[in-house]
Amino acid sequence: MGLYRSLMVTGVLAGLMACAGPAVQYDYDVNANFSAYKTFDWLAAPRGEAAKGAGFDNAIMNARVRRLVAAGLAAKGFRQETSADPDFLVIYYPVSQRDRPKQVRLGLGMGLGPLGIGVNAPVGDRRGESYGSLVLEVQDFRSKAVVWKATAERALEGSDSAEEAEAAAKAAVDGMLKRFPPPAK
Repeated sequence: MGLYRSLMVTGVLAGLMACAGPAVQYDYDVNANFSAYKTFDWLAAPRGEAAKGAGFDNAIMNARVRRLVAAGLAAKGFRQETSADPDFLVIYYPVSQRDRPKQVRLGLGMGLGPLGIGVNAPVGDRRGESYGSLVLEVQDFRSKAVVWKATAERALEGSDSAEEAEAAAKAAVDGMLKRFPPPAK
């Protein structure tokens, strides 16, 4: 009975961790005056260039992330400014990353007295697994300096449906905007 209960608790905890969403990391300029920010707009890529602010090749995911970020910022009291200069610009882009290879070595040996012989060989994937992360940056409009940045690791895992892609993107954006703006000094 004790083993069954331990396995059940482990399974439940693993399930909860899987639902927790992507791991999010933050960084920001401690000298930036975030309380002065009221309006935002999107950073436009220079004409003819695919800059890091250009978003995704996937038009559906691009629209999804823009909508979720704009809604998240609006919920925090920020207003999108399209007719005048905004206080800050929003930049987001996908990043493809690769895990370190998951490889072990398997060996076999035998010996007699002080003499021995053995062989070993690598077992496992040498390449590592590829995954996608989402990066969101806030750039001060006047100084052009990036003042806040968040990365949601593994936010762009493959989805089997539009609903799963929506939920994954929402979890990533919500997780990143959770700490924007940073607490006042």
